[in-house]
Amino acid sequence: MTVRRALITGASSGIGTAAALELAREGAALWITYTGREAEALRVAEECRSAGAPEVQVSRVDLRERASIDALIAEVAAAWGSLHVLVNNGGVCPYTPYDDIEFDEWDMVLETNARGTFFLTRGALLLLRAAEGDRSVINIASIAGQVGALQTGIHYAASKGAILAITRSFARHLASEGIRVNAVTPGPVASAITDQLQGAGREKLEAGIPLGAFGQPEDVAWIIASLASERARFITGATYDVNGGVRID
Repeated sequence: MTVRRALITGASSGIGTAAALELAREGAALWITYTGREAEALRVAEECRSAGAPEVQVSRVDLRERASIDALIAEVAAAWGSLHVLVNNGGVCPYTPYDDIEFDEWDMVLETNARGTFFLTRGALLLLRAAEGDRSVINIASIAGQVGALQTGIHYAASKGAILAITRSFARHLASEGIRVNAVTPGPVASAITDQLQGAGREKLEAGIPLGAFGQPEDVAWIIASLASERARFITGATYDVNGGVRID
């Protein structure tokens, strides 16, 4: 049986870590990335090896930099030559009020989250096309991209809305090649991002969750692993909500 190969960005914490561990348990070879948390990424790599991943590679990537994205793709190409799964999870989430957002911060968020997702996906297509069998891209968006900013910054919501459009567009363009592209839209999930919220803001957000509590990264990870599986071979262009009932459509 061919070992499936998966590239996961932003895997040093939260949903990225949980997704890496879930895929490791299923026997996938992993390439995980980080931006500023090298020690955490190396720890996650060891945990993935212990969980069953036959191979784990770790790279630093800055999703704002074209050269960094190109270097990552070249690294994966040289070592593996092909890729079955791309999980676009890396991103940033400032909680800046809309009247305090400056031009530079707006650009940083959109460039990291939306532009980074587009260019990494486009760059990875050569590797996805070289793989045999089922191939898929899973983009981690957010409920903020569907309903607007709740507690997060408007620039974050805008970037996640863009990721949903990128997902649907690539799904249409790549379906004829058998490459599936789907999105997952988490609601409030316990992570380093939501840890930024304290006091009344956090209490208000939690009170608005019908199921009564923040989700856990593992609640999102199993959806990611399911979409990456060959069992999801007839699913593309879809958006999967994991939000505790905050948005029911």
